[in-house]
Amino acid sequence: MTCAALLTGIMTLFCSACGNISAVNAAESTGPTITIGIENDLPGLSLQQGNQYSGFAVDVAEYVADQLGYAPKEIIWKNVPIADRATMLNDDAVDMIVGPYAISNAHKQNVDFAGPYVSTGLKLLVNKTNTSITGPQSLAGKTICTSAGTVAAQEITKNFGTTVHLIQYPTYAQCVTSLLSGTVDAVAADGIILAGLNSTKGDGYLKIVGQPFTKDYYGIAVKKNSPGLVYQINQALKKMVSTGTWKRDFNTAIANTGYTMNTAWNLPTTFDAQISQETDSSTSQ
Repeated sequence: MTCAALLTGIMTLFCSACGNISAVNAAESTGPTITIGIENDLPGLSLQQGNQYSGFAVDVAEYVADQLGYAPKEIIWKNVPIADRATMLNDDAVDMIVGPYAISNAHKQNVDFAGPYVSTGLKLLVNKTNTSITGPQSLAGKTICTSAGTVAAQEITKNFGTTVHLIQYPTYAQCVTSLLSGTVDAVAADGIILAGLNSTKGDGYLKIVGQPFTKDYYGIAVKKNSPGLVYQINQALKKMVSTGTWKRDFNTAIANTGYTMNTAWNLPTTFDAQISQETDSSTSQ
């Protein structure tokens, strides 16, 4: 499918979506391109090693792009800092963002979401010798690290307030470094993220404790007021799930991280993020 044909189809059904799939950095490709924003330092989810990208979010992005008519060579990957996600979408620097972008009322003020494409929940990473932290109920007085601007930071602040000392860094990898050095007592992040970081950066010195104490839904974010593109992506996600591709890719991505898929917990069953799906901090596994 050509870029022109795809955009013509979207224009016919949902005129407001036109122009959201743009040929950014077209000089890097001989054909139509789609620019997809990711975080490039999350093993198991989205990791860049040289010119290669791997992880479940990457698999989802490639599947969706294929359904929109783009071959892998027509994807331009762009690292998107958490603080710049909405700006880069609405300035057309990227066409969509696929990563740990949690669906929430606050985020939906600035972007539209398709999906969710996976659900997960906050857990805790601590030093293996730590016996005082066994879950969120034992965080009082502790120093907790998470990534700035994330739902994890919001949930820790909302649920624990001043009973914990919260440190926020631009990336989760920096939190893991601080945990290994003893600067912080725990890292709070979604279980998928922690499993990937522990398997690659923990060096056998860290462990994940407790059950998830939130349920978060990751969506595919697009420019605000893009109902046509949201519809197209949702159709692609439904197909990915119904054909079994979702389960296959998820299990492959987490195979070496120590994370175990829970179908009832991780697999999306509805694709109504833009209408009603919200992060639910009151739900636990």
